[in-house]
Amino acid sequence: MSDERAGRGVPLRIMLVDDDVILAAGLKDAFEHYGYVVLVVPRGQKAVKAAVHFCPDIVLLDVMMPEMDGWETLSRLRADSATESVPVIMLTAAESAAAKVRGLSLGADDYVTKPFSFEELRLRVEAVVRRTTAFLAHEEAETTIPVVAGSPGFELVPVPDIYYIEGFHNYTNVHTFDSRKLCRLTLREIDERGLPGFMRVQRSFIVNLHHVRGCGWATRSSYRLKLGDLSGTTVAVSRALIPEVQRRLGMRE
Repeated sequence: MSDERAGRGVPLRIMLVDDDVILAAGLKDAFEHYGYVVLVVPRGQKAVKAAVHFCPDIVLLDVMMPEMDGWETLSRLRADSATESVPVIMLTAAESAAAKVRGLSLGADDYVTKPFSFEELRLRVEAVVRRTTAFLAHEEAETTIPVVAGSPGFELVPVPDIYYIEGFHNYTNVHTFDSRKLCRLTLREIDERGLPGFMRVQRSFIVNLHHVRGCGWATRSSYRLKLGDLSGTTVAVSRALIPEVQRRLGMRE
């Protein structure tokens, strides 16, 4: 991953909160050498406000600071919905187990004791960001689908809002109650996410079974689902999948 957010080609943003001017300047130069974007904030009170606007990928937070120490700063970061999920590594000279437990109990993601080597800190930063990115990506994959938008390039559609997904050769259309949006994920990629309540009912369609408002035989060989979207869309079901669709709709044991 090094100096980029996993797979996104965007430099990692670090907010370093430490009143030690010499240490902060040295760490800033070292991280920027690796391509990170670094904001140094010397006081905890300013850090709480700065984090909302800077949107860091990770915070390196010193414990011993005047006015507001690292413990209080961490508590305030975790209490704000805008910063509650930002990973935090505590930097401190305290080596006691009690100090580490306190930091972790307040929501710190890792703990580095001074003095430390820059390489150790850099590797810890990358490990914490990697874990956080993987968790958020998994959580996001289960609850949203990315679709093409004007700016900043994509938006996330909540899975429960999707009525059906229509697949073509190398793109898909995600259909909500009253709109259709382009998605660059293939139907197979979406299908492999295992979205709750969704089913691939034929080669070109994945349907949210929660939005089925009617179903039955249209002809002796064609079974169709009627969805509750604005257009009242109907989707044919592959014959081999009819028993499974009926079972999942509660029509058979």
